[in-house]
Amino acid sequence: MTDQNPIPKLKIKIPTDSPLPIGTGQRVCEDVPSDGMLNQTSPLLPADLKHLQESQSKMDDLSRNDWENLSKYRKHYIREQQAKQALTMLASQMDAPSYGFRVNNYRHCLQCATMVLRDGGDDEAIVVALFHDLGFIVCPDNHGEFSATLLANYISEQNYWLLRHHASFLNYHAQTHPTVDWNEREQYRGHPHYEFTAEWVARYDQTSIQTQYDTAPLEYFEPMVYRIFNRTSKGIQLHLAS
Repeated sequence: MTDQNPIPKLKIKIPTDSPLPIGTGQRVCEDVPSDGMLNQTSPLLPADLKHLQESQSKMDDLSRNDWENLSKYRKHYIREQQAKQALTMLASQMDAPSYGFRVNNYRHCLQCATMVLRDGGDDEAIVVALFHDLGFIVCPDNHGEFSATLLANYISEQNYWLLRHHASFLNYHAQTHPTVDWNEREQYRGHPHYEFTAEWVARYDQTSIQTQYDTAPLEYFEPMVYRIFNRTSKGIQLHLAS
């Protein structure tokens, strides 16, 4: 069988004998439009910090002291922004259309989290449900890994495994689908988290497609999301494709 959508061959040859692309503050040419941000710095967090010098136009130019300061303030920045930006990613889907289900992916995620909430789930269980399909649209073939990687350093091994593999378990509930391998989850039978994941998907994931289910708004879950991301990170860097 031949691949119907082959990945195109690399079409860029990276120059190794020309200067690095360092800007001069001037428009280079008119054939590529400008983003309107030329010579403008981004706001800082905290606001009383100082930007790097304009002359430090590549990372090779940074001193040890620069890196120490950046590392220190990055921790503050992550603490302030990580939960906010994760919530913004989900919120951006609020008005997105559906491709046939009666609710879109945004409402599916909120509905799933509400179900877990009503069953007495703690912050972690609720946030896992809220973000389980965060990448469903932008990363459809690997959306489980998308959410698992996002939360990996703040949740239990059981919930990480659930996120990473839930799509395979959801297929079990699509036995009339003409192309889905509904038995895909069987490859994981015997795993310590198999039964938990099967039960979670059966109760929460496959059912959160209703218009008639009373669902909490995203704002209600925000404090829980902040509490999860304010946990001390495990500091594990995942390399799922290696």
